Amino acid sequence: MEISFNSQTHFSGKRVNNMKWCWNLLCSFLLLELAPIQAFVDINMLTALQIHKNLNGSEDPCRNFWNYACGNYSAANGTKYVDNFQLVEDLYAQAMVEFMESEGELIESALELNEEPAERLLAQMRAYYKACTKDPEIDWSEADVHSLEPNDWALETAKFRRHGLNAVFFDERVDVETNDSLRPVVQLKMPALSNNYSERRALQVLQRNHSGSVEGISRLVDQLRQLEAKHRQEEPLVQSWSLADLTQHIPKINWQGYFHELLSGHLEGVLFEVSDVDYLRELGQLLSNTSKSTINLYLRLRFTVLLKQSAPARRNPKTCIHHMRALLPLGMNYLYKRYVYRHRDLLDTKQLLLIFDSLKIMFGSYLNANRLQLSSEQLSYVMKKLGAMKLRVGNLPEETSHAFYDSHYESANFSDSLFLGNILEALSLRTRLQHDALRLPHSRLDLHRYYVNDDVVKARTSPFYENERNTITVPLIFLQWPLFDSRQHHIFQFSLMGGVLAHELTHAFEQEGILFDADGNESPVGLQIRETKVFQNAVKCAARTPAVSLKERLADLNGLQLAYDTFFGPNHNSQNFEYRPYAFESEFKAPQLFHLSYAQFFCGILPPVLGHDRDDVRVNLSVGNLRQFSLDFKCPPPAVQSPPVCELWRPK
Repeated sequence: MEISFNSQTHFSGKRVNNMKWCWNLLCSFLLLELAPIQAFVDINMLTALQIHKNLNGSEDPCRNFWNYACGNYSAANGTKYVDNFQLVEDLYAQAMVEFMESEGELIESALELNEEPAERLLAQMRAYYKACTKDPEIDWSEADVHSLEPNDWALETAKFRRHGLNAVFFDERVDVETNDSLRPVVQLKMPALSNNYSERRALQVLQRNHSGSVEGISRLVDQLRQLEAKHRQEEPLVQSWSLADLTQHIPKINWQGYFHELLSGHLEGVLFEVSDVDYLRELGQLLSNTSKSTINLYLRLRFTVLLKQSAPARRNPKTCIHHMRALLPLGMNYLYKRYVYRHRDLLDTKQLLLIFDSLKIMFGSYLNANRLQLSSEQLSYVMKKLGAMKLRVGNLPEETSHAFYDSHYESANFSDSLFLGNILEALSLRTRLQHDALRLPHSRLDLHRYYVNDDVVKARTSPFYENERNTITVPLIFLQWPLFDSRQHHIFQFSLMGGVLAHELTHAFEQEGILFDADGNESPVGLQIRETKVFQNAVKCAARTPAVSLKERLADLNGLQLAYDTFFGPNHNSQNFEYRPYAFESEFKAPQLFHLSYAQFFCGILPPVLGHDRDDVRVNLSVGNLRQFSLDFKCPPPAVQSPPVCELWRPK
């Protein structure tokens, strides 16, 4: 009996399990054979060649798979790109530079879409780009937009918050209510640990320019860090309060003045979700005893750091594009999709939905096996959540009218010659847009116009999952070779893109994501599931070795398992099959090629550890935790018995 995923055969089976599942998946693959065969073969040869170039054959895949799969990355690619992310970012930037500097030919060609373009938005974005690329070097001393006269510290903090500065003394942001994912609320909590970098930068600026004030600022920073360390908790209690409640419970902070300044007086019906209450109480006392001039100078220093972090380190056309992608996501995503990406949109979306739906089918079979022995209510909870999960291609709202896009940035006054002024405008615009939902009493989140617009200085490139939306978003910039191409063979797509989407899908069912239901509301049922013995054992298993983030570790381990099972079928055993070579790859058979393709997502010069384990650790732990990996590479039995694999939802 022979199973073939398309015209380039996959494997012939000595023993085939789950044939009904394989046949259904095969049919769905065959229905999607849309690309010309020559282009299909060419892109696969190119992908296989890239895998071989990155390969370090002197390494043992059974001992260190990342070194084996990625050990020659820098030698193969020179030093131009640190990883494949930088490669696709460069391709995106080059395309957008050509568009921004075109004389209208791209715009004219786009008119065949029979949609009126957002001409005002286009003019705004081109003016911003021109100022970024043509304006001389910035004089940062001109960036102080406030009076030096000391004021109430909360009021001063709000003024800087209006211009984009956040998480100096506390983190303030607009999100949605814990039990109502469509109601906007203000969230207040202590700054994240990652905020320490901005503190260090501020102290460096201080030492260079304000040497006489070093002692007072340094003392304040030390006191803030000690206060944060004293009160930091992994899962702090969250209080839901009105402004009156907030003022009553944390009286040392002028909340009325802060939010009146930030929201221009629109305070009716605003709900606050407050974490780290004891921290905020002591913060109010600390800052009340700190001189206003010291606080004011520290705010100005932090604001200067924000501006420098937001601006390109070295300005050129490509770095200006990436800067705009972070600060003006709606405008840049609109232009890229309409004028650059549009010819790939339908094919990419159809292929991504095939992968996503296949992953959901396999994960549904996991849930049906009920490894966690859930009750009928709990099983219904996870099934409903899986069924409602959505995939969004591109970080853009459903709204497509040119009027919406033309009006979205209308409050910003971008210049084609003053870049520093544009940065200030963009940061202020972002803060206004984030808080717009609070200006009308009891307003609801408009999902038709929703997109992610958070406080970042570098835009996301990789797909991400949002608990409150129960949605995976794939940024358009990610959809480029070598990370993804709709013409690639399914083994490349289901290993790399499938592995990434499976990782994000699994976030919905790890120890944090499980708390949110199908609609993005926190639920006691999710907490019940998390407290089950099997769930806790799986979490403890993943934590056997130290992890930068346990939820990311769980998504890595379980995501690869899900992607592998989705492509090969559950309980696949490569020892029971004879594999025929692909036309584009003669050395590695299907299971080995799957693992090598999966690893390409992580190939590159090893980055600093931020949010995840280091890339080599992620790969080696993930393949080492997959039961089939040692069979696929014919690894010898270990001298010492290996610890059991960590499986959370996957059936035994």
